[in-house]
This record gives sequence, C-alpha cells and structure tokens, in this order.
Amino acid sequence: MINSVSIHNFKNHADTSLDLGRLTILTGINGMGKSSVMQSMLLLRDSYLRNRQMNTLFLDGLSCHVGSSAGLVNGTIAGNNNPDKFRISITTDEETYLFSYVYPLGDETELSWDSACMEIDADKLVHIPLFTDDFQYLSAFRFGPQEQYPAGSSTAKNHRQLSSQLGKGENTAYFLSQFGNEDIPIEGLRYSSQSSLKLSEQTELWMGEISPHIAIKIDQAPDRIQVSYGYKVEGQPTHYHTAMNTGFGLSYILSVVVAVLSARPGAMLMVENPEAHIHPSGQSALMKLIAKAAAAGVQIILETHSDHIVNGALVNLKRGNIKREELAIYYFYQGEQLNAVGERLDIGSNYRIKHAPKGFFDQMGMDLEELYDLT
Repeated sequence: MINSVSIHNFKNHADTSLDLGRLTILTGINGMGKSSVMQSMLLLRDSYLRNRQMNTLFLDGLSCHVGSSAGLVNGTIAGNNNPDKFRISITTDEETYLFSYVYPLGDETELSWDSACMEIDADKLVHIPLFTDDFQYLSAFRFGPQEQYPAGSSTAKNHRQLSSQLGKGENTAYFLSQFGNEDIPIEGLRYSSQSSLKLSEQTELWMGEISPHIAIKIDQAPDRIQVSYGYKVEGQPTHYHTAMNTGFGLSYILSVVVAVLSARPGAMLMVENPEAHIHPSGQSALMKLIAKAAAAGVQIILETHSDHIVNGALVNLKRGNIKREELAIYYFYQGEQLNAVGERLDIGSNYRIKHAPKGFFDQMGMDLEELYDLT
C-alpha cells in the first residue's frame, strides 16, 4: 500500500503532501489540483512500463498525457526564474522512494533524471501495485454507450487492464467476455450468499443496485463486442437493447463496477468522477461496494465533485464497512500565490465532517437559504 505521496513543482502543486488511506477521496472546486495528484503518479507508472527504468519521465504516456514540460512548472517557482525540478516521493509499508527529474530549459515531452538524486532500483517497484498489472485507472473521460466495443485487446487479455489508453475503460466489455466466468477475488464483495462468485453475475447484481432489475448480455464476434441491457420481470429478462439505446450512465459506471469486483487484495484503483451520469441512489450503492473493497485490502483513490460519494463513504463508515483509519477525505483549495492546498478533513464521532471548510459541498445549503428567505 502507498501510505503517503509528496509532490513538488508540478502544475499548481508547489509542495503538497498527502497521507493516503485504503480509501482516499479528493474533493474541491475545479482546477484546484485533484486530478494532478493522480497524474503525477500516472506519469511514474507510464514511464516505468515503457522501459522498466525510471531514468526518464515521459509526459506522453498511455495512461496520462500532460503535454510538454513548459506547462507543468509551478507558477510560483517559475516566477523566481528557477524552473527547478519535479519531485514526487512515494512511501510504502517498506520504504520511501524519491523520484526527481530536471525540467529542461526548452519545451520537451521528456524529463531527465536528477543526477543529484540517488537512482532507484527499478526492480523494487514490482512490489508496488502502481507499477504492476494489479492497477486500474479510469478517467473522467470514459467510454460511453457504443454500438460496438473493441475485441481482442492484448492489454486486457494479457495484463487484465480495462483501459489501453487514457483510462477510458474501452476494454471493459472484452474483459467481461474473457474473465466473466472467473470468480471474483474477494469473497466479501459477493452480493448475496445465494449468488455465485462469478464476475459476470456479481457485475449484474451490483449494477442492479444502480438500475434495479438490470440484465446484461455480452455478444462477442471475432472483431467486435456488443453490450446489451434488459430488465428482469419475475427473474426473466425482457427484450434487450444495445448500449446505444439505454441510459448513458450504465455504460459509464460499468467499468468502475468491474474494476472494483475484479481487484485482488493489495491492488490499487484510481477513478475520476465515479458519480458521472449516476443517480444519487446509485452513487450511494456504489460507495457500499467501494468501501467493502477498500476494507478488504484494495487501495482506492477517488476524485469527485459529488457530496453523495462523500456521504456514501461516511455512511459506510457508520455501518462498519470501513474503518475510520482506512478513510481519508481531502478538500483542495487555493492557498498563497494560488498554489494547491490539500486539507485532510476531520471526521467526528457522529460520522460527520468537523469544521467543514467554506466551499465543501455547501452550495445546496446556501441556495436553499436564499430560496426560502432564510438569510
């Protein structure tokens, strides 16, 4: 497990340090640096997978493409005419790894290793899920409904990845066609004692918490896969409709549910906006699954703009599905000189956020005060 991460000189992060939990939730208004936390770690993963070395940081990786170096230097540091270095340290249960790269004088898509920093033994990184196949990243820009989905992905078949590029989750349908008959690794995520452990069945059952009575059908041809959805009446599915003709949110959330159910203890997941296109009740149900997975040993980092995701985590803390020490909730805001500040929020004994900062999901209250003339 990654216990903490520190970021220096990366976009609006001048110096940011975060203690991570089994479940870490990043919140805050737009442009405050939440996604950049994930991107800094994804750059390390992409660079390692490219050549199994860390002497070069590639900015145009398969999971994360951040452009060129000129746009990454922190504004405060750049204003001092000292581009300096991009540093990120990761602390695991075993040790701390410091990755340090020098920003070039020009505008490049690669950063070179900082010669003043001790080189990292890349062989040790195979024990950190971030650098292995026990990792999934799903971006905010996931695959929506498609008439057909790609088949035959070696990334999915050989490395069990739901995404081949940029966290789109485009391999989810093919993944289910290949591994749907396998048992899920964590028995504690079984929807009910009457159900089997097969990934396909568990996926359908948990998706039913988001859209009641849903049925999912995967049809595979040599060069494409079609996903169809129907609804069960007295246990039997009605007429199926292709993903193009059903709710957008079903396609968007399918990859998230599959990623959680297929994760092994010790694996790591990063998901941006898990709430996208999902009704609040579905978001709450999703957080039950996520909390249970985190408590079972899967490290999960979520970036969200939804109070239902946050409240869902707190409700599952109260239910005992996750422990207090396993949950970390951060609020990001602009500090001095517009740099990112990530404040870890304190959870009270009543399972509510203590001393919530201004801007932390308080808009509904302000709107209702104005609507009902309560001010």
